[in-house]
Amino acid sequence: MSLSSICCGNFHLLRNSIGDTCSIRWLKYHSRLIYETFLSSRRHQSRPLSTTVLARSTRKGSKQSFSNSRHLHGKSVESSIEVFKQSELEQLKSLHCYNVEEEFSGVKTEWPATILVFDIETTGFSRRDDRIIEFAVRDLMGGKNSTFQTLINPEQEVRNSYVHGISNSMLCRPDVPRFGELIPILLQYVWSRQMDGKPVMWVAHNARSFDVPFLIFEFRRCKVEMPGDWRFVDTLPIARQLVDSNGSKLSSVSLKNLRERYKIPLTGSAHRAMQDVTTLCYVLQKLTFELKLTVPQLLEKSFRASDLPATRPEK
Repeated sequence: MSLSSICCGNFHLLRNSIGDTCSIRWLKYHSRLIYETFLSSRRHQSRPLSTTVLARSTRKGSKQSFSNSRHLHGKSVESSIEVFKQSELEQLKSLHCYNVEEEFSGVKTEWPATILVFDIETTGFSRRDDRIIEFAVRDLMGGKNSTFQTLINPEQEVRNSYVHGISNSMLCRPDVPRFGELIPILLQYVWSRQMDGKPVMWVAHNARSFDVPFLIFEFRRCKVEMPGDWRFVDTLPIARQLVDSNGSKLSSVSLKNLRERYKIPLTGSAHRAMQDVTTLCYVLQKLTFELKLTVPQLLEKSFRASDLPATRPEK
């Protein structure tokens, strides 16, 4: 889908973003440079990585999964691609968007940022002591390689499997990367999606208090600087602007309650990263439509990692 067909503030293309079968696409030069630089500073052993990419196809009545073996940095990378049924795609067609630019001017404009909706699962709530064990992201621009997810070896015991269903045995495998091994792959994925000259806008629910601080500490432990053009949007305070039919504030704006409010179907296990990403993509469409928020207005509400005082390095 070309940028000329996308209007400012238009979130209906979640429907289109999952209309292409995708595979992992890496830019070899940059990924090698990042990886070798990172390894020289960390000096940890490289292992084969297993990364899962979810894609959806418009082929009717098809649901299949298959493996696609690729090579990254001289190591084998197994990518699993899953294709979903056409009936699941039909659920998206009732979603609408608020499109202020096109509605009043009839002119479609480019997005001011690459919008990545993401979610993490962790071993607990402490950003300093706990670790990320699953990461998932979807690029709202859609197309090939628009979704990316992976389990992560936290190198510590997981005691909260009852929350997300992720066990120690799932993580303590040789093909599950540590976060330090994931960073160059994640950076390469983002760079492959980023529009020239535009920032990256990461969107998460409770991003300011949970997701972003965890990311910051993981990057810091690995002694890797987070890119300066990454901006973050927290949909939790935005959702607090919603009111019910009586004009009263909602009693809860959790992702679960927002999903129920907007009658969004749950097609997988809750509290898994990619399922929450998919739910938030739907919620973001409904939320921005109801509050009449455009993409530039979302960007105005964004913050940088350096804006969080609790996560700044100690002097």
